[in-house]
Amino acid sequence: MESPRCVASDDLPRVITLLDDIFRREKAVTDQTVFTDFPLLFARDNLDYCRVIERTGQIVSHAAVWPRTLVIEGVPLKAGIIVLVATAHDHRRQGLADALMRDLQRTMADEQFDLGILWTGVPAFYEQLGWHVVTPRGWLTHTAPLPLPSDNIRAYDSDQHLEALHHLHGQSGIHTQRSLAETAALLELPGCRVTILHSENRPVAYLVDADAVNKRGLIEYAGPPERVWSLVAAASNHGNERPFLIFPTHEALARNARHEGWPVEPLSSCKGFGSEMLLVLNPDIATPEVLDRLFVWGLDQA
Repeated sequence: MESPRCVASDDLPRVITLLDDIFRREKAVTDQTVFTDFPLLFARDNLDYCRVIERTGQIVSHAAVWPRTLVIEGVPLKAGIIVLVATAHDHRRQGLADALMRDLQRTMADEQFDLGILWTGVPAFYEQLGWHVVTPRGWLTHTAPLPLPSDNIRAYDSDQHLEALHHLHGQSGIHTQRSLAETAALLELPGCRVTILHSENRPVAYLVDADAVNKRGLIEYAGPPERVWSLVAAASNHGNERPFLIFPTHEALARNARHEGWPVEPLSSCKGFGSEMLLVLNPDIATPEVLDRLFVWGLDQA
């Protein structure tokens, strides 16, 4: 069988075609492409973490890891988020995805990652590779229209708000370390609307409301819960009911949702659907106590 190899810049058009056919066109999605949905994954300096198998000049299978540093109540973990594992229809059930995953897992071990994370509808495939299903703490609810708040809510403007939102994200007890450039790229993802709550002429909270095929609902926020709730109330008027992921330390948001009669249920995963799976590579850092607080969410989800 052909061996996995790293993606080169010249491969990208063929890689994107394969992945768009599987993850976008087969779902009748014509206004999105994985190239712009995952700009940091396909950045030039991350291509060594994107692996493919090629047959007779055709790229037929792909898998990638997106390195992130998660900070869990002050404890940093080097995490690899597994992204876009796919094989062309005519080449499936031949061990290609298995080979790619084993290759990526060797890289993660060699480079001393602490943890691997993925979301999937086929957990059995990953279980035989050493992964296990986890259920994070937190809640999922669905919005219904609320009276519009009187607070000073504005649309995101990168020139005015980027640095303040970057700071707010980094203040959360559980967050992903991002450079300012990474924050800028993620806040501009297709299908994402970012609203800001101002107080005393400065941003004090933000909320990301997404309609993208790979990100849906109220998926990221930062700031005091009472400020975030004002943004949630405003977002609840944007058409149909919207899924809302509530971070486990934000019990006040869950109370507000219950008070409004919204259905509030425990999460199955930090995406609100599918199976969330972990691969512990460094049990000295990724301890049960740390993993109990793990919540990978928002714009850093794959």
